[in-house]
Amino acid sequence: MESKDSYYDLTLDYEKGSHKDVGAAYAEAVLLARPDYCEMTEQYLFENIKAAFPSTVADYSEVEKRVTELYTNLDDDYRQELDGFAGAICGNSEGVKQDGILSREEVILTQFIPDALRPTACSALSVNGNKTASGERITCRVLEWQLGSDNQLCQAHTLVHSKNGSKSFTSLTYLGFFPILTAVNDNGVLLAELDVGSDDADYSIDDKTSYTYAMRYALENFDTARECSEYMAENSLNYPFCVNILATDKDDAFVTELVVTDKEGEGKTVIRDGKTELNEGLEWDDSDYLCAVNSYAAKGNPDHITYVTNNIVRWKKYNRLFCGEDNITLDRFKELMTCEKADERINNFRSDSVVHMVIADYAENTLQAILTGKEGVTDDPEFIDLGSWK
Repeated sequence: MESKDSYYDLTLDYEKGSHKDVGAAYAEAVLLARPDYCEMTEQYLFENIKAAFPSTVADYSEVEKRVTELYTNLDDDYRQELDGFAGAICGNSEGVKQDGILSREEVILTQFIPDALRPTACSALSVNGNKTASGERITCRVLEWQLGSDNQLCQAHTLVHSKNGSKSFTSLTYLGFFPILTAVNDNGVLLAELDVGSDDADYSIDDKTSYTYAMRYALENFDTARECSEYMAENSLNYPFCVNILATDKDDAFVTELVVTDKEGEGKTVIRDGKTELNEGLEWDDSDYLCAVNSYAAKGNPDHITYVTNNIVRWKKYNRLFCGEDNITLDRFKELMTCEKADERINNFRSDSVVHMVIADYAENTLQAILTGKEGVTDDPEFIDLGSWK
């Protein structure tokens, strides 16, 4: 593992050891790089718990139930990996309790924050190659999350190269996190999740699996954006939260609207592309640009765009800035993505909770990113080169 100016760069080599060996080695590297990792992570974890369960004081039994169910339903390789990591990093503490020490349960819960606690908001935009100057696709994904009271996430940006033969991928994430936030495999398939704001839906953990780990499985086992989208869609009823899954490769771009219930009136899972019919009242002017915010958009699925200010403002802003742009260069794309001022008191797609903004340039097969620093979101961010995903 190498410590860069604004992130950690590491390789997990599954070709030289078992998943459990890799997990343990990762934990040792994390503690060397950040001796305060356990204290920092537990603080951030409990900020997320309290956001999800604001009335909870000391009884975390519901949280522990979610952890147990999600862990139990993981593939064995992923469980072994977590066992190795937890065994090497957790302290002398048990259960979920805020005592400054990471317990085994808390270590595992950090992997399931999106699945069990859900503090995310995001947006994304992908443009087909026939509208770019290079003739190749450009995809941008914006991850918004709780940065932490001390901007803990901004101190833990990590580029992970998972080396495992045909299952290899590159993931932009935070230190010690194994499933997927934003990642691209060696075939150029990029996956990222976006919350859809279905706060009114009942949460069910019984027999559910982690959608973030399912994304990892898809990246490891499929070669195209369509195959990954179809895998996620086929398994949608297995996930605890409704989410959008962005999937792009050189040729295609999809937003899989994952509906996790089969109750009448709550929608159905749809693999949306630029030509999918949208909900009434929702306008989009260019089918060569595919947009996603924190809601479903396909006709018939619950609409949290046209009646939710944060979503409709961002949707319209993406439409106004990008749709109709022809022969768009990468520099122009980045200029538009960063044209907002951080202190504008409006609904931005570059808000004060942006963790990272990632651009996949399919002309060069490279990733560029803005990584929010310790000072928080600023007016003049700079993209840094994260290298090739191949």
